[in-house]
Amino acid sequence: MTMMTPDSQGSSERNKAKRLEFLTSVRHALGHSAVGPAPAPDARPEIQEKLLRQVPAGDPRRVERWIQQARANGMTVTRTNTDAIQAAIDELLATRNVKSIMMNLADLPEDVIAGHLQAKGYRIDLWTDPNCENLVFQCDAGITDCRYGLADTGALMVWSDPGFGRSTTLTIPLHIVLLPAVRIVADMIDALPHVLRDTGGRMSSNVVIINGPSKTADIEMNLVTGVHGPKYLCVIVID
Repeated sequence: MTMMTPDSQGSSERNKAKRLEFLTSVRHALGHSAVGPAPAPDARPEIQEKLLRQVPAGDPRRVERWIQQARANGMTVTRTNTDAIQAAIDELLATRNVKSIMMNLADLPEDVIAGHLQAKGYRIDLWTDPNCENLVFQCDAGITDCRYGLADTGALMVWSDPGFGRSTTLTIPLHIVLLPAVRIVADMIDALPHVLRDTGGRMSSNVVIINGPSKTADIEMNLVTGVHGPKYLCVIVID
């Protein structure tokens, strides 16, 4: 049991007085009454989009903007349609010495693409396979989809859940992303409502914004690519 001495009680009262004095000055600066709770605003403040957003909501050129920004970030970007996805993947794999591939597709036909690649002689592992968390470190390439593309920065948004492992986007030297053009939104202001809808209001604890291949710089600012993640990040934008 802690006993309050006269000195400690006096110190507590002085702290309360100082805190009240500080809060009163803040309320006065905001134009509120010095006592009582601050009044609630009549409505949410209007968003000044010209000041806050580089890409307007619903901008018809947001896909072109995303591609331009992504390439500036160091990504290799190919734009194709649904009939040519496999050919686009083949072209990217042919540029690297790839023998094994980890597949992790949530919304696209994983079995069709995996079957096509197996027929070409690649070893295919699926994120849903047993021991996938260890197999992922033995793969030369990973093929995943992603949740959204952010047009203002040319970034990719992913989050992990029981069907989508974070390792497939973080550990494999060559990361190939399949991004439907309809999933490219203006920015985070547009993306977050989609995130909450897709997760049923229970946002994942691991939401990652990918802005390009992994990079780091030493104290002399010598930039090195691919140190702690994919060295090559290739995106196939699908119309």
